[in-house]
Amino acid sequence: MDEQVKVSIERIKTIINDLEDSTFSTIDIVKKYSGGFYSNTKTAPYYSFNAQFGKLLKRNEKELGITEIEKGKSSKDDNGHETTTSIWEKRT
Repeated sequence: MDEQVKVSIERIKTIINDLEDSTFSTIDIVKKYSGGFYSNTKTAPYYSFNAQFGKLLKRNEKELGITEIEKGKSSKDDNGHETTTSIWEKRT
């Protein structure tokens, strides 16, 4: 039987609202939510926490008051590994 990992939309909302900048990346949110950002190397997106977290943001754009303005932007994780992220903007 597969298990589930619970993610709090309310906590994500609080993190987003506390950001000073109006634009931010999925990486920024994951870092604040879980204390760091590390690439899920050699992991299919279906099993990647980071990819699933990004999909959660996308599914909840309206409730979170955000819009995805760029996807697939090059970035690095906390270990310096290359990865990609989405850029989001707070709705005003």
